[in-house]
Amino acid sequence: MRKKWIFVFVALALTPRLGIGQETRAVLDSVAKAMGDPKSLQYTGSGANFSFGQSVSPGSPWPRFNLKSYIRTINYDTPAMRDDLVRTQADPAARGGGGIPLVGEQRLLQAVSGNDAWNQVGENPPTAAIAAVGDRLQQLWITPHGVIKAAMKHNATVETQTVGGKKMTVISFAVPGQLKVKAFVNDRNLVEKVDSWSTNPVLGDMATETTYADYKDFGGVQFPTRITQSQGGFPTLDLTVNDVKPNAPAEIQAPDNLRQASVKVTSDKVADGVWYLTGGTHHSVLIEMGDHLVVIEGPQDDARGSAVIAEVKKLVPSKPIKYVVNTHHHFDHAGGLGAFVAEGATVVTHGTNKAFLEQSLAAPRTVQPDKLAQSGKKAAVEGIQDKRALSDGTRTVELYLIKGTPHGDGLIMAYLPKEKLLVEADVFTPAPPNATPPAQPNPAQVNLYDNIERLNLAVDQILPIHGRKVPLAELQKWIGKAS
Repeated sequence: MRKKWIFVFVALALTPRLGIGQETRAVLDSVAKAMGDPKSLQYTGSGANFSFGQSVSPGSPWPRFNLKSYIRTINYDTPAMRDDLVRTQADPAARGGGGIPLVGEQRLLQAVSGNDAWNQVGENPPTAAIAAVGDRLQQLWITPHGVIKAAMKHNATVETQTVGGKKMTVISFAVPGQLKVKAFVNDRNLVEKVDSWSTNPVLGDMATETTYADYKDFGGVQFPTRITQSQGGFPTLDLTVNDVKPNAPAEIQAPDNLRQASVKVTSDKVADGVWYLTGGTHHSVLIEMGDHLVVIEGPQDDARGSAVIAEVKKLVPSKPIKYVVNTHHHFDHAGGLGAFVAEGATVVTHGTNKAFLEQSLAAPRTVQPDKLAQSGKKAAVEGIQDKRALSDGTRTVELYLIKGTPHGDGLIMAYLPKEKLLVEADVFTPAPPNATPPAQPNPAQVNLYDNIERLNLAVDQILPIHGRKVPLAELQKWIGKAS
């Protein structure tokens, strides 16, 4: 499914133009002429962006970050795009995900080229971002010039509508199996707004609303100096553009070691009947019970969820997955749940997230039907409170609310008392071996340790959903409590 999804986008650049009527073609040509038709461009600005899917609680706005600088480079022929930004935390007291708490400035690089996507945080090595390919290519094709290029290649239709009292030309088209688009063009033949719809792994069919305002001429190319965007009902970008370079150099290629990266799951047997399922940026844990299986975390998207399920079936083919434990509602940790529901698993999460997950897993998934939509199954979601024990008489998995964490409401961790293993997400991501602990401990890490002490849990090892398996002593060292 993932490869099919990605190749649809690549086709945007590679397939010949489909037949469109002469009138429609004339309209598109007029818009392209008025706006300029660059093969590449780079624009810079500042403002704010928001961490999509990382709210402090379901239904809350996405956390805001200040954009000290923002540079986007686009190559429409490849297609490829690179965002290079420097951000700071907008509200020092904010709670939520996406990098909170962020101390000082952080440089982020987020890129896509063809079928490859990757991230780089500061001076850290770049990492593959397979799950981001689709969204980043969508962002490329809904830029003011990208949307006209895409319309020319995807059998667009054109009609005149009155929108907000203004007569607008509405250009509509679909990229089969990926997105639907409506671009609104004003009487100056400039793109004012683009509405697009895609299937998000958590929200189902989701609208992205992007507005373009205050156009200026940059070397013969018209480009907006104000860009705003919202996804999932909340703002994701508010950008003031100060410079645009049409046909700027845009050789954007993935690092050699990240090209053609694929979704992989590697199993590490950490105890009898317990496997740490890694192989990407987001991990899961498999626990074998007497007559069924428990999987902790169904992250990212259908592709990752399906790969985890395949590995689970390979390791323990004779038992069904009865429960998939969702640590919290953040989208990178809930995006693969649909694949587990399609397998018949019950989702176990905190009560704070129950209604949200029930609603999202029941949402239509028509633009790109996923495993859940194809199965036709209805999700069963169980909400816990402070504690819930899953037991078969011989093994017990204890689920606890992490109280007071800055990362988000309804965040739970799993503890296996017999094996003395703790599974947690996001609040402690171990650094590479031999790294130096920070002068100021991370509040989320301190809070995790406080919860372990509060509950009197005897922990030997931690299995983080991000990072690597470590002894409890590693957490103690990083918060200044090494014995």
